[in-house]
Amino acid sequence: MSFTCCPPTSDLPERWVFQAGDVQATVVPSAGMNLVSLEVGDVPFIDTPRPLGEFMAHVRTGGIPLLHPWANRLRGDLYRFGDVDVDLSGVSGLKRDDHGLPIHGLVLRSTDFDVELDGDGALVGSLAWRPGVWGFEAFPFEHVLRVRWSLTTTVSGVRAECTMTVEAGAGAVPIGAGWHPYLSPGGIDAESPLEVHSPPLERIELDELGLPVRKEGAFNVLGEATFDGPLGATAYDDLYRAPAGGWDVVVKRDDAQLRIAADDQWPMLQVYAPVGAGYVCVEPMLAATAALSDGDARVVQGGKTFSATFSLHAESIER
Repeated sequence: MSFTCCPPTSDLPERWVFQAGDVQATVVPSAGMNLVSLEVGDVPFIDTPRPLGEFMAHVRTGGIPLLHPWANRLRGDLYRFGDVDVDLSGVSGLKRDDHGLPIHGLVLRSTDFDVELDGDGALVGSLAWRPGVWGFEAFPFEHVLRVRWSLTTTVSGVRAECTMTVEAGAGAVPIGAGWHPYLSPGGIDAESPLEVHSPPLERIELDELGLPVRKEGAFNVLGEATFDGPLGATAYDDLYRAPAGGWDVVVKRDDAQLRIAADDQWPMLQVYAPVGAGYVCVEPMLAATAALSDGDARVVQGGKTFSATFSLHAESIER
């Protein structure tokens, strides 16, 4: 079982479709190596807020896009790594939030991924980040980024695994990447509420711009938080420190369950859920929001390779 390429048309980008029995999934490389759909039978498990053609017309999020080299916001247009000072103010086409802060990295609509199938039928997108690639001036650190999606059917559903790899060039590379999964088992039009179940998490205080509050250089931790039931009428856009050693979060609705499992390379996660939206975003992050600005991004030393994996387990459940 492997992916099949659907060439681009006048309305749609190149798509790679996986179909096995009643399981179907689609990855769009030019939407951030994005798993834009995942279905078991007629049951959807993730949400892309608009039809694919409309979704691609603007730099927005939906499905499961990669946010690289930073997840969520930076504190402003200036940051420094090593002896390199970067000013984003002159970078055209940069995605910004409502306050003008750079947000969601640089690959949400990158057309520079080279895509192929490996020997196991998994889909691998490779992006050589070097001068000449759009956005290099915003992140002038040479590396090769690889994203590998593999899907395996199970007795009750499907397991989708994603591995992100960064191979640094001659110099060190700071990374604060993350993923932005829009999880919606049963579909956003379902009337039943979403349930979320998590291990104990440490909630990090955020300011009015969504940036971590620090005291004497350390995050201000508001206390322990655990999701264990329906989301209810509360909106979430919160940052958490995850347990050491990896973590699992389960999202349920009616007879559909989606579990996201992250390995120990994802120490932070953001939970985003507007009231009544019908989805919840549980976002694995290599570092906290604004890590590149704050000087505590993860670092891949020159000539070294870093990788991190998360997986999605979509299935029907018995009540």
